[in-house]
Amino acid sequence: MSVSDPFLKRPLLTLVVSILIVLAGLVSLSGLEIENLPPIAPTRVSVSASYPGASAEVVEQGVTDLLERQLNSLERLDTLTSTSTANGASVSLRFRSGSGELNQINVQNEAALITRRLPQPVSRQGLRVRRSGNDLLMVLSFSDSSGNYDRAFISGWLERQVRDPLQRLDGVGEVVLFGSSELAYRIWLDPTQLNRFDLTIDEVNQALRRENVLAALGQVGDAPAPADQQYTLPLRMEGRLRSQRELENLLVKPLGGGNSVRLRDLGRVSLGEERYGSVARNLQGQPTVAVGIFQRDGSNALLVSQQVKAALDRVSLDFPPGLEIQYIVDVADNVRESIDQAFDALRDAVLLVFAVLLLGLGNGRLALITAVAVPVALIGSFTLLKLSGGTINTLTLFGLVLATGVVVDDAIVVSEDIGRRIELGEPPLRAARHAMQELGGAVIATSLVLIVVFLPVLLIPGSLGRLYQPIALVISSTILFSTINALTFTPVASAVLLGRQLPPPPAFLLRFRRLLDRSSAWLEGLHRPYERALEWVLRHRRGTLAVLVLGLLLTGLGLRALPTGFIPQEDVGQIRGVLLLPEGASLARSQAAMRKLQEVVAQEPLIRTGNFYAGRSFGDSAPNKGIFFLRLDYLSERGTSPANSTSAVLDRLGPKLRQALNGEGQVFLTQPLPVRGFGSEGGISLNLLDVSGGAMSLQQFAQEAEAFSKAAMATGQFRRVGSRFSANAPSMQVVPDRERMAAVGVNLQELVSVIGDSFGSTYVNDTFEDARVRRILVQLEGDERSRPEDVLRLTVRNNDGELIPLSTLVRLEPSTGPTSITHAELSRSISIRAALKPGVSSGQAIALLEQVQANRNSPVTELMFTGLSREEQRAGGGTWQLFGLGLLVVYLVLAALYESAIDPLVILVTVPLALLGVVVGLASRGLFLDVYGQVGVLVLISLAAKNGILIVEFANQRVKDGHPVSLAIREAARLRLRPILLTGISSLAGFLPLLLARGAGAASRISIGTVVFSGLLVSTALSLFVLPVIYEVIKSWETGDRRKLG
Repeated sequence: MSVSDPFLKRPLLTLVVSILIVLAGLVSLSGLEIENLPPIAPTRVSVSASYPGASAEVVEQGVTDLLERQLNSLERLDTLTSTSTANGASVSLRFRSGSGELNQINVQNEAALITRRLPQPVSRQGLRVRRSGNDLLMVLSFSDSSGNYDRAFISGWLERQVRDPLQRLDGVGEVVLFGSSELAYRIWLDPTQLNRFDLTIDEVNQALRRENVLAALGQVGDAPAPADQQYTLPLRMEGRLRSQRELENLLVKPLGGGNSVRLRDLGRVSLGEERYGSVARNLQGQPTVAVGIFQRDGSNALLVSQQVKAALDRVSLDFPPGLEIQYIVDVADNVRESIDQAFDALRDAVLLVFAVLLLGLGNGRLALITAVAVPVALIGSFTLLKLSGGTINTLTLFGLVLATGVVVDDAIVVSEDIGRRIELGEPPLRAARHAMQELGGAVIATSLVLIVVFLPVLLIPGSLGRLYQPIALVISSTILFSTINALTFTPVASAVLLGRQLPPPPAFLLRFRRLLDRSSAWLEGLHRPYERALEWVLRHRRGTLAVLVLGLLLTGLGLRALPTGFIPQEDVGQIRGVLLLPEGASLARSQAAMRKLQEVVAQEPLIRTGNFYAGRSFGDSAPNKGIFFLRLDYLSERGTSPANSTSAVLDRLGPKLRQALNGEGQVFLTQPLPVRGFGSEGGISLNLLDVSGGAMSLQQFAQEAEAFSKAAMATGQFRRVGSRFSANAPSMQVVPDRERMAAVGVNLQELVSVIGDSFGSTYVNDTFEDARVRRILVQLEGDERSRPEDVLRLTVRNNDGELIPLSTLVRLEPSTGPTSITHAELSRSISIRAALKPGVSSGQAIALLEQVQANRNSPVTELMFTGLSREEQRAGGGTWQLFGLGLLVVYLVLAALYESAIDPLVILVTVPLALLGVVVGLASRGLFLDVYGQVGVLVLISLAAKNGILIVEFANQRVKDGHPVSLAIREAARLRLRPILLTGISSLAGFLPLLLARGAGAASRISIGTVVFSGLLVSTALSLFVLPVIYEVIKSWETGDRRKLG
């Protein structure tokens, strides 16, 4: 009795089971979200602080160090990095696990504990804690084609109408303005007027604090009050200065005689930008203000993009006339293209598999019965996907495409054997019972092997596990439902439908029928040549074993030489660039350089849109830096010609942009990383850590970084290795004469305050504009602080109330220093990026950079890879450990099923041969063994073992029935040839859309398709000959019949 007998007796029950599986899958499918990839990057929480006027070193010492040491003790903290720049600090924390909300709350609590110890300008403005990725989801560019609006107007409108609504959307982590900032009331003072009225900038600030207040006055008659109190009256007063006019009329100092000094007498008041450090232009050269949207970790990029566009549609009718919007970056566009291509691959795989079934089986009814496994298994898998909290994404679609060619295997084996028995004269029901008695064990064994090979994947932690697990879940789910189908529906449908006589087909189908007969006859005709070849191989078993050993050696050598990677670079139609001018260059110079780059880029026909930002960079900001985002035409519009790829456009633009700069600066181009959440730039990213314990100066540390970069470049494997850090940016050292200051009664705090307020701007307090809170910032006019000697024109009040010129108290000395300082794991660090030459894999690059550092033998520095490079380094040799563990699990399951330690070895002997196919396939196409290819290797373990199970299961039954080993293995190989060929060809057909992928996301599909196609092709071809030889040799030794081994 077999497991299928109850269903053979109750056909309606069988049909109901299949229908319920499909219905449950369809219901689950309607509730599944669609996205590019599941959340892979760890949770990131950032803490930022503003310290106007402070240098990078002051920020490091006064803010960053304190924050880092307070936050370093957080639970589940994985990495802690920071950047200290002029005017502020940013600390980034990544967590190994835990919910994003909980991690953010923990960071906020710890940050609150340290706030009071921070410098007053920092603590007054507060710390900003955000949970979001560090790469952009969308960039929206707003420009004025009419010329009617200035940047301040556009910024204010975007703040109210765009930024605030977008910030409230689910999945949005942060919304920032590029090329502008929030509005603030700016008070620009004239030092000449201050001196004329015997005032200092600090006294202006004090007047603002005195006269611009929130008035909380209480209530008349508030409790406790007399028993007969009949009313309460709230007291109100407008204490804030609520307009530009009111601020201008602020009384700063009475002069007597009814006269007074008002703020307008000392300078001017304007509603301007809070920060003026960045300027933006679009591809057409028009001034623009951009909105950058960062995705909250764990959210769905497609849904967030849809919500953003819907929100913009709602406010589009209120756009000021002439204000235009461009989508510079929208990750969702490429996601949609990639998902569409994956769905197309799934469709093509299903059609190809059905065509193979029809031609291979040579019987329409048999093909249809077998093909039912595809919808039952694929749709049924959605139920388990929904229960596990999964989504429809690139990885799950990969799993479905892979499964399409595999899920029919069991049904092919069952239906083919039942059809063969019916042709030999057995009644349909008896044929089905006998077939299932003979094949039921093999079907269950092959399915178990396909499922358990993925069990080790569940143990993989971190980002690598989150990449593997969706594919493993989908394939395991489809195999489970295909097994149920093969044990229930396939034998029942075969018994019911194959035994019925059908009327003669119409005349127009006769030609198609003859085609099916010829294809079926062709497969049948392979039996005799195969038997002759097998007989020859069995007679020359020593030579066959020698060839097997040689194949194993070649596989080992090939795997050692095969380059490894992590995730292949996809063509996402985005280019990101960085401009770096000499240290000390002004924002105006950066703007001029950006205009040169913009003019060159505008001539590239494949560039659709772009934005150029002077004064900004990835991770920090400085006047001598700039970044730009370029968006190419959609891949479907560009076509798949290599000359139209993003990498080709990047290679064309690079020399042109460098020529346009004419040595004035450097420009770096890169593509975004293939997985979001790990940074904004591609290539290998790492930090060089200072582990000298403070013994190295920043200048010496910069020399160490330069030496490392030069050593890496000397290997000849990199296009560029370098850092954008400089410890020698021009600066001006203010040297106080402390003795002179003491003599005239000036303390250092007052002196620092005067210079900082004048040149760095001071946040005084807040007021309101158009029902919005606006900061009040005080600073000298731009032309009064444009030269170093302007510092000496300032005055400071001494203890006797006299104004003392700073020229008598300080001197200026030219100096150098950094514009930004980065930390990693509480140590100073320098960020280094490496761009690879074509043909060099990321795995090779990481190993090479580690070797370069080891050869340098530097006791004061260490390497720390970051972003996606860190994840790849962590994975390390885990691929082959995973492969070995999967092989071990499969062996143990087979040993348990067969109660034999020998049979699993025979079955698994073809697995190394599959790896030989992988090596040949990847090497012939110039590909690396990346994460997707590694998943394919796991699939190959079970696919390669499947053929062995079919042959060994049948041969063991014949041996148990008393047949000699040599006869049993010959009969098993002969009778299982057709199902092995059919299952192999159907699987290969299902893999073809991956192997020949084009369009968005093609690199990933090609990687996994090449591995499974080439591996299965080689293992299927060789297993038909090698496995019988191994079986006969081992079984003859096992049974003691060694004479036949000759």
